[in-house]
Amino acid sequence: MNLSIFTRFSFGIVAVFLIVASSPIFATAGAKIKIDDTKYFQIGMGLRASVSNNENNATNAGEDSFDTSLDNMRLYTVSQVHKNIQVEFNTDLSGDSVNLLDAVAKIDFGFFDLWVGRQLPPSDRSNLDGPYYLNAAYSYPIVQSFGNLGVFAGRDNGFAFHGDVAGGKFEWAYGVFEGTSGGSDVDDSVRHTGRIDIALGDAEPGFYTGSTYFGAKQLTTLGISVHHEEDAVGTAADKGDFSGIGADILIERTISGGAVLNLEGAYYDWDLDDKSGHTGDYTTNLLQGDSYLILASYLMPDKTSIGGIQGQLQPYFRYQSYDRDQTNASGSRGTKDRTEAGLNYVIDGFNAKITALWYVDTDHDNTVDKNTAMLAMQFQL
Repeated sequence: MNLSIFTRFSFGIVAVFLIVASSPIFATAGAKIKIDDTKYFQIGMGLRASVSNNENNATNAGEDSFDTSLDNMRLYTVSQVHKNIQVEFNTDLSGDSVNLLDAVAKIDFGFFDLWVGRQLPPSDRSNLDGPYYLNAAYSYPIVQSFGNLGVFAGRDNGFAFHGDVAGGKFEWAYGVFEGTSGGSDVDDSVRHTGRIDIALGDAEPGFYTGSTYFGAKQLTTLGISVHHEEDAVGTAADKGDFSGIGADILIERTISGGAVLNLEGAYYDWDLDDKSGHTGDYTTNLLQGDSYLILASYLMPDKTSIGGIQGQLQPYFRYQSYDRDQTNASGSRGTKDRTEAGLNYVIDGFNAKITALWYVDTDHDNTVDKNTAMLAMQFQL
C-alpha cells in the first residue's frame, strides 16, 4: 500500500496522541498570597504547544512542512488592593517575543464595573474566550473575530463599563478604545465597542466567557457585539469608517447517560466603506466582508484511562467560511473555507487537555486546498 507522506503522518499523529496521553504529567500548585482579609496576590500560568504537518507549505514548492510550535506561554497575575479593586497583569510568550497581554485596573461599583487600561474590549464570544477557553477546537477562528484586531491578541487600550441583571441572565458592556492609529486616522478617532448577552438557559455571570461548562450548566445564550470607528481604514487621502457587527449563540445540554452536547455558531459582517490598502497601525486584519462558523462537540460521559491518567474523549467538528468581498485587493478577495474535525482527551477541563485534529483550507479564489494534521496540548494553572 503506497501512502502519501501526509497520510502516513496523519496516522502517526494518532499514535503519538496515545503515547503523549499516557505520559505522566507534572504540575506545580498555583500561588495565592493573602495579605489581609481583603488583599491578596495570585499567580497562574498557561501553556499551549503543538506539532503539525502542513501540506504544500514547505519552502520547496509542493512539499509538506513539519512544524513544532510553542504557540504561547502565558503568565497571569491578579492583585486585589481593595475589596472592590483588582489589578490584572498578564504576559504572553509567542515565539521569542514576550508581549504585554493585559494591564488593567478593575473597579467594582456594585451595580457596574469600570475597567481601565490594556484589556479585551467588549466583543464576540471567541475573543472573550481567548484560545484557552474555546470549546473543543484548539486553533483560534480564522473568521472575522474581533480577537484578530487590536494592539495584541485582541487587546486594546481604553476603558469599559460592564454590568448585568438577574445574576447574569442579561449582561451588557460598553467601551471606548484607541482603535487604529496613523494613516487614515488623522483626527485620532476612538473605537466604540459594545456587547449584550441574553441567557435563555442558565446564566453566565462575568465578562470573560468559556464556551463550555462540561455539563455543569444547561445553556442557550445569545450574544451581539458591535464595533465602530470613524476614519479607521484606507489612507489619509482616501479614508473610510469601520463598522463591524457579530452575533453568536451557544447551546449546551447534558443528555442521556451524562454526555454533554455543545452547539455553537457565530456570524460577522464588517463594512470598511470599500477601502483597502490601509496605511494606519493595527489595520492588518481589517477586511471587508462577512463570515461565519459552526461547531458541534460531544463529550463522552465515561472516563477513559490511558497510562494511569483519567480523561474524557470529546470528538468535535467545526466549519468556517470567510467571504472577503474587496475584489480590488489581492489577498482580500474571494471565499476561504476551513473544514475541521478532531478528538480531545479532556483530563481536567480547560486546565489539561490533548487534541488530535485535521483541517483543510480551501481558498476558492485560487482553488488550492491545504491539509493540516496536528497534535496539540494545553495545560494551565
